[in-house]
Amino acid sequence: MAIIVDEEKKPTHIFAILAWLGFLIVAGAAVYYIFFAVPQVVAPPAIGSLSAIAPIASSSINPQTVVSSPAFQAILQGTTIPAPSSTGPVSVGRPNPFLSP
Repeated sequence: MAIIVDEEKKPTHIFAILAWLGFLIVAGAAVYYIFFAVPQVVAPPAIGSLSAIAPIASSSINPQTVVSSPAFQAILQGTTIPAPSSTGPVSVGRPNPFLSP
């Protein structure tokens, strides 16, 4: 009598094969669309009326007139900007803990 030794064959899992096939298809499509596909040209939407923009484009703004206008001066009321001194910046907020007193 002869002893026959065969390895047990593993069953082929169709789900694993389909999952790998799906992954390869998705990865191949991603590589194609990222590197090889020619992008479509999208035309920007047309602006409604260029005649409405023309006065704004041709206007000349004098900065001195804007700064001296009453509306701009009303905005500046009550706002002060601290100027730095010769010993360093003006103290704003908490003191620096790393500087010795």
